Amino acid sequence: MEFQKVLLDLEQSLSEADFQALKFLCVDLLHKDVSSLAGAGDLFSVLMDRDHLSNENRSVLTELFQTCHRQDLIRKHCLPTVQPGQFCISPYRKLLFGLSENITEKDLKSMKFLLNKTLPRKKLQDEMTTLQLLLEMEKEDILNRENLDMLSSMLTSICPCLTKRIDQFKRETGQRPNHLTDPMNIGPVCEETGGKMMSQLDEAAASYQAVSNQHPSCEVLLPPSHFCNEAKPSFEESGTEHAAEHPEFQSALTEDLENMSLQSSTVDNEVQSHQFSFSSFPGSLNLKDNSSPSGASAAEVELPKYDMKGDRRGVCFIINNYNFSRSVKLGNRNGTEYDERALEAVFSWLKFDVEIRNDCTQQEMLSLLTGLSQRDHSAADCLVCCVLSHGKEGSVYGVDGHEVRLAQLTDPFSGHGCRSLREKPKLFFIQACQGNKEQQMVTIQPDGPIARSTSVDAEVPDQQSSAPSIPAGADFLLGMATIQEYASFRDKKEGTWFIQSLCEKLQSLVPLGVDLLSILTEVNNDVSRKAAGAKKQMPQPVYSLRKRVVFPIPSNPAPHSLKHKTV
Repeated sequence: MEFQKVLLDLEQSLSEADFQALKFLCVDLLHKDVSSLAGAGDLFSVLMDRDHLSNENRSVLTELFQTCHRQDLIRKHCLPTVQPGQFCISPYRKLLFGLSENITEKDLKSMKFLLNKTLPRKKLQDEMTTLQLLLEMEKEDILNRENLDMLSSMLTSICPCLTKRIDQFKRETGQRPNHLTDPMNIGPVCEETGGKMMSQLDEAAASYQAVSNQHPSCEVLLPPSHFCNEAKPSFEESGTEHAAEHPEFQSALTEDLENMSLQSSTVDNEVQSHQFSFSSFPGSLNLKDNSSPSGASAAEVELPKYDMKGDRRGVCFIINNYNFSRSVKLGNRNGTEYDERALEAVFSWLKFDVEIRNDCTQQEMLSLLTGLSQRDHSAADCLVCCVLSHGKEGSVYGVDGHEVRLAQLTDPFSGHGCRSLREKPKLFFIQACQGNKEQQMVTIQPDGPIARSTSVDAEVPDQQSSAPSIPAGADFLLGMATIQEYASFRDKKEGTWFIQSLCEKLQSLVPLGVDLLSILTEVNNDVSRKAAGAKKQMPQPVYSLRKRVVFPIPSNPAPHSLKHKTV
């Protein structure tokens, strides 16, 4: 009876999306059409009938909820750890589910368009989900464990970064990887395979071209550059003549950040990278899969990354200094509340335990960070610390006007000071001026001290101040809002350029598996294009990281809006 109560509670805790995911993952396990199952209770009953689930054997539930990112249910009901050799869900089914989680609604529309001559149009309705589409492809026998070519070809046209997962699966299962990293190669490959379904992809592409030419205002389901070489006019906001050469990025730039999806680029002569490489013009992202000189694939030479396997990432500690009324030379930091909200939303979404402290003096900042370093972080994957304040070169200010050197922020977390964070990334983001550049805007002011005259200046550094530097120890990152000797800017109605860009890029690029240093490179690119009159800003990350920092993809949707909206 107790076991039945557990199953009932699990059923009531699952959303419709969770139930559909569980059904999909159990297709191979049950060897039956799961469409007739009306609820999670029915699914659990079938699993018990097939001897996959019982009071003594609950590991299948653990595996299902781990795959569906419902760790909360595993913890709540104390479900057992899945031991090696006890896995029930096939790697093929997990592959398809993982791909579906990274296919956006726009990508799904494009997939339906490419399949409109392969699957009955009645089945390609708007309400069809990605999982349902994959099941229909399996029913038509154009998708199975041994035949992933058609799916790979479609994804090459829509979201090429996902094809790496398929190639990795093929290598692990002894199949020959399908190196379709350039969507322009679909035609020749289709001719070589000679497959009927592949030729239909060509027909769909040609049909798409005809529709685009006849109805230029209709919704674009696929990047036009996949089928033609015409360039669209560049956005005025981009401010670059190169943007017109890459129309696939224009559509991405017009999307809301939370719906941003990576499109492929056929740019040549870019700096090669085995991971995501950011091209040299603003607003663009190059995901070309470059091979190493030795001929090894990108996956085979992938750089190591820090473990991120815990239920929670760790602590995100935010010090937000706004009220500087106790300081003679420093003004209040209007607009910083928007940075605090954005950081809290994004890092909570990334499964950090966010703690916020407001208006801290010099001694309070030092005491808080020392206390944080003395905690037990053994269960954490990493640490994030954000400091929002006024500053000068090599230092930030407490609200009492006394400075705290950057080294004093990071030293407590060195290998000797905080043993539970050894070999784990310690990530510091500092929003503060680091120099004395004058600013004259009305609604934008530097995050530096205010002089007694009518001009607004950051304080000139004295002889004892030091330039931004990484702490003595490994696994640190110091993300500075600006390079040394320069001011950083804060919009009173939206927050600082650096923090707002950081949060937006984390929100849009973490779901795509982009590592943190690449995200910060895109933040640099974004902030560098902003201007306050003739004033500019250039962020600067410095680090002693030994591996890549890749945050796990959150199961929950990204925050809807990070910026404050004004009427």
